[in-house]
Amino acid sequence: MDNKHKNKAFLIKLIPKVISIGLLVLILYVIIAASIYMILQIESGFYIKRSTNLALYTTKLSTNLNKLIMQSSFIIKYSRLNDQKRLKATLDTAKSLIISTNADFKNVKHYIKDTRIGSKTILPYINKSYFNYVNLIRPIMLRLIKYHKLIAKKIFFMPIELALYKESPIFSPFAIKAIEKTINREKILRFYFDIVYLIGSLLIFISILFFIIYSNKKNEEIKRLYTRFNLIFDNIYDLAYVTEFTYDAVPKHFIEVNDMALKTLGYSKDEFLKLNHLSIINANKEDILKMMRLLFKNESMTYPAEIKTKDGRIIPFEVTSRIYKIKGESPIGVCIARDVTERIKMEEELKRLSVEDSLTGAYNRNKYKEIIGKEIKKAKRYRYPLSAVMFDIDFFKEINDRYGHITGDDVLKDLASLIMKNIREEDYFIRWGGEEFLIITPYTSIESARMLVEKLRSQVESHNFVENIKITSSFGVTMLRKEDNEVFFIKRADDALYRAKSNGRNRCVILD
Repeated sequence: MDNKHKNKAFLIKLIPKVISIGLLVLILYVIIAASIYMILQIESGFYIKRSTNLALYTTKLSTNLNKLIMQSSFIIKYSRLNDQKRLKATLDTAKSLIISTNADFKNVKHYIKDTRIGSKTILPYINKSYFNYVNLIRPIMLRLIKYHKLIAKKIFFMPIELALYKESPIFSPFAIKAIEKTINREKILRFYFDIVYLIGSLLIFISILFFIIYSNKKNEEIKRLYTRFNLIFDNIYDLAYVTEFTYDAVPKHFIEVNDMALKTLGYSKDEFLKLNHLSIINANKEDILKMMRLLFKNESMTYPAEIKTKDGRIIPFEVTSRIYKIKGESPIGVCIARDVTERIKMEEELKRLSVEDSLTGAYNRNKYKEIIGKEIKKAKRYRYPLSAVMFDIDFFKEINDRYGHITGDDVLKDLASLIMKNIREEDYFIRWGGEEFLIITPYTSIESARMLVEKLRSQVESHNFVENIKITSSFGVTMLRKEDNEVFFIKRADDALYRAKSNGRNRCVILD
């Protein structure tokens, strides 16, 4: 019921517009028909050259009008079949025919606009190639002879009649019967022409009327769809923008953008539509163009991009783009960009948690497995010393038994904090297990490692841990040998630690 009311309201709203346009079209065709009729009436009266040109353009005009009638029938046909491709082609053809018809009509007017008739000016211009009054008067005289014989006989005694008779005996009163036959023949031909032309004009008028109604309905539908598109486009949570490209994949300017993009990047719509990919992506120009060429090749792809805001901030995005190539128009790219700042932070946090001990903040065994092979390989390749320090807390079980595991955990955290403050950024501090820790120190000789260990041992011994607990640590130190792999390297450090504990604890043992 709602659809019926909508259609009824639409038609009521459309009627005045259709009637006004229809009347204008009808008047236009009546004027054209009358003009062509008059042109055909005086066609035989022009001099040979002008007559030939006039006939040529009149024929072209008539032919184009007939073609327009045919195109109008095609418009109705393809509209009903909803064949958009052929409909567009037919509309383009009709448009070109209208332009051609207009040009031909102007040419016809050009050949008749200077024609004049008058008793004072006919005789002096009788020999002019562009003004032969005999031929101009001829259609008038023929109708005068046909319908007003008495008046015609009187006119024939006037000076103008003498001039006409001298010019051509066809205007003699004695030739009336022969002229009447010609008039009748011409009249029949003109009548048929008028009927055909009137039918053609009405067909064109009706076709255009139907087309106007159909187009208006389609336009209303397009407006509704465009409104829905804008509603969806502007309410996408991600950034959305459309850009125009050259055929060789060079981005031109943006042609559409949603509210979220403007809000996130800080631009007004007018400002943003003056920009392109090269303006907002934080990357080398050649890298951007290379990416655009790859996008054109694949037609759609997802890629990471850092986009610059108006105030200079850099935001990481994951951009999904698709290229649409429309015949006769520049290619366009539709891009949806999702802010991945939080996702990157989460990924970095997950990565950190995967290699970091949750209690102490030191690296865990996952990190050890990740770096040990690389560090040994680099040390051997570039021939620099690499040392390993293994240590643990003396009598840690007694601390847990006396103070509890929570306090024991606090001691471990405090110890880890103390160690990390006293080693270099390039050193790796790893919780090996329980109260046992490992330090991998690149570019560190055995003597430098010994000095580092003595410093750490002394600070651990003098430090007041939670609840004023005092602890000591035992250390085992070794340096990488040429024949070592990671197993022998770390085992030697572990053996050194075992010896330190066997020799009384709170000391450092070196196995080089």
